[in-house]
Amino acid sequence: MRTRPIALIASLLACICFAGCGKSGPDPASFRYQQDPQLFDTLSQPADYPAARFIVLTDPHYYHPGLGTSGPDFARYIREDRKMLALSDEILEAAASEIQKQPADFILICGDMTKDGERINHLQVAEKISNLHPTADIYVVPGNHDVRNPEAVRYTHEGSKGVETVEPEGFSEIYGAYGYDDAIARDPASLSYVAEPVDGLWLFALDSCLWRENEPGGHPVVNGRFSEQTLEWLEDMLIQARKNNKSAIAMMHHGLVAHYPGNEKYYGEYVVDHSEAIARLLATYGVRLVFTGHFHAQDITVKQFEDFPNPIFDIETGSLVTWPCPWREITISAGQTCTIESRFTKAIDSIPEGFAGYARNFALEGTVGLARDALEQYHVSEKGMDLLAPQIAEAYLAHLAGDEHKPDTVISAKGTGIMGRVVVFFQKDLVEGWWTDLPPADNRLIIELKSNSWQQPDDS
Repeated sequence: MRTRPIALIASLLACICFAGCGKSGPDPASFRYQQDPQLFDTLSQPADYPAARFIVLTDPHYYHPGLGTSGPDFARYIREDRKMLALSDEILEAAASEIQKQPADFILICGDMTKDGERINHLQVAEKISNLHPTADIYVVPGNHDVRNPEAVRYTHEGSKGVETVEPEGFSEIYGAYGYDDAIARDPASLSYVAEPVDGLWLFALDSCLWRENEPGGHPVVNGRFSEQTLEWLEDMLIQARKNNKSAIAMMHHGLVAHYPGNEKYYGEYVVDHSEAIARLLATYGVRLVFTGHFHAQDITVKQFEDFPNPIFDIETGSLVTWPCPWREITISAGQTCTIESRFTKAIDSIPEGFAGYARNFALEGTVGLARDALEQYHVSEKGMDLLAPQIAEAYLAHLAGDEHKPDTVISAKGTGIMGRVVVFFQKDLVEGWWTDLPPADNRLIIELKSNSWQQPDDS
């Protein structure tokens, strides 16, 4: 996730203007299951999941240091961001050294492979992830940073200069060994594909990005949406999964559902457009688990339907280069129990002790700076910024970590002056949203897929 000059607090006007983000564009055409009431009479019931163990990581934002780590433009990029970009190689190496020790059938990487789609970064990270595990197959999808990105640059002492990025064909070629070459089916309208990582389980690797809308000299489109052609292909493949008695999971870069109150109001570009329709489509055909990234937070949210028995879980994983630098281990038993455990990078070569504290402080300081920039635009006093910015940052970091415990006071305007009180009045719901942990638990969870129940495992 990268928040541009809007920083972390939307403007007061955003209360009105951002309402309904994540619903842009025309509604998708009705699906076959809605048009043909008899369709499910011809299909078997969703198959049980086979036993499987796999690892999920996302948003490695790999950056080759040869592209420069100094100069005014690089400093500005780092200041407007919370990713430990200069340490991305070390963090990936450290994560790999732990992941290699774990038994796994396959690994999912949910996009934003690179800083900004630089071809050299794609080539480097494709080589790096080949060493993630000695036996597990790896599957990737693109993120909004990865394809046709006009911000692919090299940094110099004077500024920055554009470098080669990748087209969609180049992405699927570079990552051919990671899903594309051995796909059961590929969508001709996007970089989506279907694979079978273990017998009886189909993986729907969905490209939710709008790289077609990226233009030279502009900014990459952050929003996510599926075209009508991709949705038709997706439903066709979901039907094929049922006909072939295959169970199904999915992964994509953008969130499938809102992960906190106000998510779509303030940051709708982090939830795929028409999320309700997409979630219902997947759930209707038996998809229970969807793995996502993009917002850089450890958060699991369940979507339940009033007129449909089976829920769908959006299992969002934080960025490898943003505190708390996580990945997940997923185990599905033959008895239809799904166990989710979070793991975290605890040390890297250059910071063998205290890395977690370093990473948290890096994220905290960056978020405080962004919050101050936003507050300054609304003429909040220096004292008001000193009081408000840390409160905003702590709320955001609580959401990044997951399993939030809301304090009695989510944000206090005391002593912040009249403009500080005005900002808090209009924006308190965003801060409260970050402190609100929607069910279920985020970092350790057991889902009983047969009974649609869940619980947090005992620490013992």
